[in-house]
Amino acid sequence: MNALIRHPVAFFLAVLLHVLVALLFVVSFDWHQIGSDSPEKTPVNVLFIQPDSLPAVMEPAEQSTDVETPVEAAEQGDVAEAEAKQLAEEAQAAEQVAAEALQAAQEQAAEAAEQEADEQARQEQEQAEQAAEAERQEQIEKAAAAQALLGARQKAEAEAEQQRLAEQRAAEASEARRQQELAAAKARAEAIKKREEEAAAAKLAAEKAEAERQAEAARAKRQREEQARIAEEKAAEARRIAEAARKQAEAERARQQRAAELERERLEKEKAEQALIARRRAEFEAKKAEEARLKQEAEQRAKAEQARQLAEKKRQEEEARKAAEARRAQALAEKRRQEAEAKRAEAALRQAEANRIAKAEAERKRVEAAQRQAEERRRAEAAARQRQEQAQAQARQVAASQWGSQIEQHVKRHWNPPPGSRGQMAKIRLEISYSGFVKGRIQFIQCSEPGFCASIEDAFRRAEPLPAPSRNDLDRTLLITMD
Repeated sequence: MNALIRHPVAFFLAVLLHVLVALLFVVSFDWHQIGSDSPEKTPVNVLFIQPDSLPAVMEPAEQSTDVETPVEAAEQGDVAEAEAKQLAEEAQAAEQVAAEALQAAQEQAAEAAEQEADEQARQEQEQAEQAAEAERQEQIEKAAAAQALLGARQKAEAEAEQQRLAEQRAAEASEARRQQELAAAKARAEAIKKREEEAAAAKLAAEKAEAERQAEAARAKRQREEQARIAEEKAAEARRIAEAARKQAEAERARQQRAAELERERLEKEKAEQALIARRRAEFEAKKAEEARLKQEAEQRAKAEQARQLAEKKRQEEEARKAAEARRAQALAEKRRQEAEAKRAEAALRQAEANRIAKAEAERKRVEAAQRQAEERRRAEAAARQRQEQAQAQARQVAASQWGSQIEQHVKRHWNPPPGSRGQMAKIRLEISYSGFVKGRIQFIQCSEPGFCASIEDAFRRAEPLPAPSRNDLDRTLLITMD
């Protein structure tokens, strides 16, 4: 049917050619050879009589001029044979064009047409055999009548010898012409019948293809509606999942911001502590440098004083020694005091560092404890969700099993297994729409007998719409065992 739609011009030309050929046969057919009072075929009896056994019959002299000669009869037979051959060639050409134009429709209905053709051929053969038997009986009766007629004609054999020969030649020519006309009429009738059968088969195939196309369009429309509804449900589910993901992302961002704030506070505290330590260390270094400068200046003054006192060394040696000792003692005491103060400052720094480390460790432990608690809560929530999902999956599995049992029982009430199928089993996989109809074709995973499989498909089609499930979130693809 799709090929006819794609090539409408070829289809129109093929139909036009069929109509022209039919008109040609109707015009050229000899309707005088067919009786109009009876629907039965008029049998033609051919009598084969030996020329010597026919009696001579005297006929008027003017009738001999109307008798056809064998040459004229042969010419008429040749013409009839040529017409029959031409008609057969035209019918063959028409058949070829029609076959090319209707190839697509015949491919779809090939099997049904072949079965119908076999049945029609069988019926035609039976009718032909019956007609042949009737013709044979009539020929026998006419042969008996001819024998009686021959007996009557034998009395006038001597008187009509020459006329008998002429009638014999005329009878042979007329018989040849009748046979040729009969053959031509039979060829035309068979061609017309064959063409009508092909037209009927093509029309039946076209009607069947159109019905299948409309059914397929209806199924496609239902599937498109079902797919649109499923797409809408999937879109709603996707929006819900996206909203949940957005909320989860916002919670994650809030948690990350809080962790970043805590980390920033910790870094600021560490920075302040490090600045304090650096400041105190700088003060200590400055003080130490000042002490070194003072010491260096003291030494320089001592050297200057020693140079100044070189002239008075003897007089002031004892006093200078005592003064030097006193200064040394004072410097040593000052140095010890400064070292003690440095040790105290260093101890204070170490204590401050230890306090900072202890505080940072306590803060770290507090953050880790909070993180562990959050992780434990997250794991507990994940475990609860997993348990809930497992429970839902188990409930869906139970509901799916119950739904499959309901469908199997519902279909078995509409199932008529073929005879002799006891003990057979088939496993099928199919997808059911939300309206309760089977989507696509039924997939047979295990089925050894085609008739058994066909009965299952027929049961599913007659059982539609199938029972609806108790839940809307079940998988629509089921695996069912039919036995």
